[in-house]
Amino acid sequence: MSNLGTSRNRPLDRCLAHDPRHGCPWGPMNVTNTDAYKKRPDTGVTRTYDFTISRETAAPDGIETELLLVNSQFPGPVIECDWGDSVEITVRNNISDEGTAIHWHGMLQQETPWMDGVPGVAQCPIAPGSSYTYIFKPELYGTGWYHSHYEAQAASGFSGPLVIHGPNHVDYDIDIGPITISDYFHQFYDTITKGFLDNKVEVTLSDNNLINGKNSYDGNDAPLASFNFTSGKRHRLRLINTSAFAVQKISIDGYDLTVIANDFVPIVPYSTDVVTLAPGQRSDVVVSATGKPADAVWLRAYKPPNCSPGKQGSFLATAAIFYENADRTQMPVTQPGPNAYDHYCGNDPLSRTVPAYPLTPGEPGVTEILPVELRPNGSSNLWYMANRTFRVDYSDPQLLNARNGNLEFPHIQNVHNYGSNSSLRFIVQNTGFQPHPVHIHGHNFWVLQEGPCKDNETVFPHGQPPFSHVFSPGEASDHFGGGRGAQHHRGLEVSPVEESLEKRHDDKPRPRPDIIGDYGSCWDGSIVNPRNPQRRDVQMLLPGHYIVIQWEQDNPGVWPLHCEYIMSNLPLNRVKS
Repeated sequence: MSNLGTSRNRPLDRCLAHDPRHGCPWGPMNVTNTDAYKKRPDTGVTRTYDFTISRETAAPDGIETELLLVNSQFPGPVIECDWGDSVEITVRNNISDEGTAIHWHGMLQQETPWMDGVPGVAQCPIAPGSSYTYIFKPELYGTGWYHSHYEAQAASGFSGPLVIHGPNHVDYDIDIGPITISDYFHQFYDTITKGFLDNKVEVTLSDNNLINGKNSYDGNDAPLASFNFTSGKRHRLRLINTSAFAVQKISIDGYDLTVIANDFVPIVPYSTDVVTLAPGQRSDVVVSATGKPADAVWLRAYKPPNCSPGKQGSFLATAAIFYENADRTQMPVTQPGPNAYDHYCGNDPLSRTVPAYPLTPGEPGVTEILPVELRPNGSSNLWYMANRTFRVDYSDPQLLNARNGNLEFPHIQNVHNYGSNSSLRFIVQNTGFQPHPVHIHGHNFWVLQEGPCKDNETVFPHGQPPFSHVFSPGEASDHFGGGRGAQHHRGLEVSPVEESLEKRHDDKPRPRPDIIGDYGSCWDGSIVNPRNPQRRDVQMLLPGHYIVIQWEQDNPGVWPLHCEYIMSNLPLNRVKS
């Protein structure tokens, strides 16, 4: 279905417009001397793509199911351009009974916020039988991806890689290209969504794990992905977690991986034997082929059950790496490293991830505390951020209203206008049992700090219903999918939740739901690497933990801040007018 992860897939070039006399189009601009948020080349080149979105029967792991495919491919075609190019993608909706829209994950969309691809926020959906052309200029460079932002269509295969060639600060010889890793479901997304709501936000169990859309299922010998190594060469791998829910642990048996970029942010290189990616996150790594010309080794993608609920046998995907003289009729026999099946759900320590181009956050114009809660709402449960949940009107996009000067939005749309405030700082506190990969549109955020919340009295000093229990990491693992071999069970007993909806601690005043930020803080005010904190567009927020994020208000628009889980979105839209 896709050339990615096959012998037919060619390595990527350093850039598409290489000039032997002058090199790539960014010339002297490099990782350490250029602030890509403010300065970039202008090639005058537009790269064009034509996408047809259709519902088709396919069998990536040998089991036929209905998927939403881009040009009949899964993963979708690679979008490739140079830093300084523009891209133009015409999307034709061939789905007969529903709309669609594409979000270009990690694109800042400076000066083009209507191209962000979120229906009800930036645009109306693309109607069945209709088309829409996205035109924008990528501001940053590196590895990204695109996916449907309409309902949960991305859970049924509607996604693909996006590569913006740019300067390199770590040398390598061969660019292997995108390696997408994703959990996978044998049911169409609408069935998953219905079960998700009927079961009061119980995370749906995935059926498999895929690398570049490939893996076997239950011993059926469906084709695996494969990659080529050349002995003595350094290889760049562009790792992308396109999962609906799963945290992914990526490793190569017996090899270290040098991490050179997270999301669209080049970083000071560091070495690890396992790369951890939450949904939506990307890491570019360089791997030295130190083996012999006849070697073959396994690349592994493992989704820990305590982070990523799945059916038994669904947690591991493997791909074969063949050296130039390897016998390709024989599968590798290498063994996993000691940390390949690590069960920690969080990202690497903030101290390890140092941006190569330093930027220092100033004092924020606004600081707010945002507890994330799961609350019952009639027949189901909904996610709330700071006492508010979220709905949009597909036929009345928020950005169009803001452009027309209408900044009064219905309360349920959860829009907050920060006007001319220079920067925003949020202490996002996870009171529940699920991890949340927090994603921002239109910006990269600094990740200033992270850590555990002691208890609910820290988050809700004025009292809160007992169902807002802060789980310890161990409790969260027990409730969220269980350990390896354990049976999955609900993270919440629904009856006690509903019975306690109106209960409060009698000896404490009730919180004021009309005041955003009237909560306690888990954060002690410390910042990791305050002169140059980590930057990225997705950061994992563990159960019972907090993260502190900050970004500059330098990009006018309406930008969602939400959980990247495909069916757990909890947007809190931010308006800069």
